Amino acid sequence: MKQNMMIGGLFALMAALLNACIGIISLLLINSGLSSEAIAFLKTVLAYILVTLILIKIPNHQQKNIISTTTNSKRLFIKMSICAFLGIFILFFFETMAYSFSYSSPANVVVILMSSAAVSALFVGYLILNEKLFVSTILGAMLAIIGVSIISWQGTINVPLLLNASIAGVGYGLFTVLIKKFKLNGGIYLTKYLLLFGSFYLFLPFIIKFDFDIAGKLNLDIFMGILFLAVLPTICGFYCTTKALKYLSAGNVQVTELSEPIFSALLTVIFFGTMPNNAFYIGALFIILGLVLINQLFKRHG
Repeated sequence: MKQNMMIGGLFALMAALLNACIGIISLLLINSGLSSEAIAFLKTVLAYILVTLILIKIPNHQQKNIISTTTNSKRLFIKMSICAFLGIFILFFFETMAYSFSYSSPANVVVILMSSAAVSALFVGYLILNEKLFVSTILGAMLAIIGVSIISWQGTINVPLLLNASIAGVGYGLFTVLIKKFKLNGGIYLTKYLLLFGSFYLFLPFIIKFDFDIAGKLNLDIFMGILFLAVLPTICGFYCTTKALKYLSAGNVQVTELSEPIFSALLTVIFFGTMPNNAFYIGALFIILGLVLINQLFKRHG
């Protein structure tokens, strides 16, 4: 039990680390002239192509057998398409849209999105999966959310940002619950099919708001930004999240991923040499205490 929690926690922390770069890269791409619809679609379809190439020698029926023990392919595809709608379309579309409204406060998106995801995963997991809500679980989530807010909140908010980030967060939270409800085995094979269905969903808003000048906007920097989003947070991030769900409850995974701002600050130190302020250390302490409580690390095992 303790070993499972440690493995699941490591996967969730890796997902948080990989997701830490989403905001700054998305905002740079938006400022370069790409629409939020284009960014969400292009990173997803590129990620699908890359994963498909990696798995090209593995038969599809073998991949499906690893994802689920069910022999009904139609039922499996329906389950994966529902999860992709929530975890790919809802998350990517509304998250990127929220960043387009973030102006000078992109960190606010992280606060609202991750808090919404954690709360929705905890309570929907309780309702659908009968996951127990301990006092330590609720208190841990509250401490982690407070910590995220202390680190990332930048004082101003607007309604479009609030709505889009909240919808993205709730979609992400429900996604993690349904992955466990449908008993889908997380990993690279599941990630491939999630990206496939997600690409179809995201194609619709992309084509509706198609920018006929998009070819003129694409350059090496923009391509590298999209590639970066496709490989790290999209492929690797989803791989880690779905693997974490094998070992932890949906709520535990989401609250653990609230550590994302800590990694964002550390990456800023590494790449830009910008030292965090006192609020970072206070917020980080709240987040760490929250993770200790949510994962019940204060208990003696064995």
